[in-house]
Amino acid sequence: MPNSGQNKNRADIHSFEGMWLLSPGGIVACAEVIKGKLLIPFSFSGKDKLSGHFYDCHLKGEKLFCRFEHFDSAESGALFLAAGLNQTLTAGQWTHDKIPPTILKDISTLSESLPGRQAVVWVRILDAPTPSWAEKYFSEDWPNKGTI
Repeated sequence: MPNSGQNKNRADIHSFEGMWLLSPGGIVACAEVIKGKLLIPFSFSGKDKLSGHFYDCHLKGEKLFCRFEHFDSAESGALFLAAGLNQTLTAGQWTHDKIPPTILKDISTLSESLPGRQAVVWVRILDAPTPSWAEKYFSEDWPNKGTI
């Protein structure tokens, strides 16, 4: 887990790797660093298929900022993650329509004071194998996957 109080650098991106359960929502996410980029595909609970991904992930200070999109709908947006207690990450998440254009250009300026925030907690799933839908995502090309 990211350690609070430490300066973040690119090597710390690896601390976000692993399987996560997002609450509320029951989404399962699988994070892995590939070629220096953190990739996070996700699946809606109970489905054995890829539902979307978090992409354009980067650290600023002690927060991880990402964009997201659902593949089966037009829903997209951005979020930030910060280290929480007991193998958790706390997130502020906004849909695209709730984010002003100036912030969309630089999502690292997202803040808890921005209206429309949905609070989400990511809980680490220990010792979970990588699901087949995540392996497929990591090995194939997907829209926005390579976005910086």
